[in-house]
Amino acid sequence: MPALPHRILINDQLIGITKLPEVTLKMPAGSFKITIQSMFPFIFASTLVHLQDGLEHYMVYKDREKWWDILFVVDIILWCADFFFTLPHPYNVIYQIFTNGYLVLWLLYEWLIRKKYFKIEQYDKPAPPEEVSEGAAE
Repeated sequence: MPALPHRILINDQLIGITKLPEVTLKMPAGSFKITIQSMFPFIFASTLVHLQDGLEHYMVYKDREKWWDILFVVDIILWCADFFFTLPHPYNVIYQIFTNGYLVLWLLYEWLIRKKYFKIEQYDKPAPPEEVSEGAAE
């Protein structure tokens, strides 16, 4: 399933849109609120980042939906197949209870994690030294 693009916001201002799980930005030292937001505005995650001079700060994000999405796609395929094939009496009732129950659980799960949908990992490393051109040294 192709990934949907996500909005990247810094201090609640839109910086850009990306499909990549890693974003590179050059920013001055300071504290910033970084938000990754799905194209659905109610699904997002935010973190407060403190940047220091002399360090490169990296953030990688991923959604928490991997297994739920796989199960949901299987459930949708089975739901579409249900239009063309009919299960015998006791099994169709069991299937309807299972699939409708799963949909309710999935919607509840989405609602509960909507503000923590993305997992954001942060790490720092020393910045490489600035290169000085030969003409500037003279």
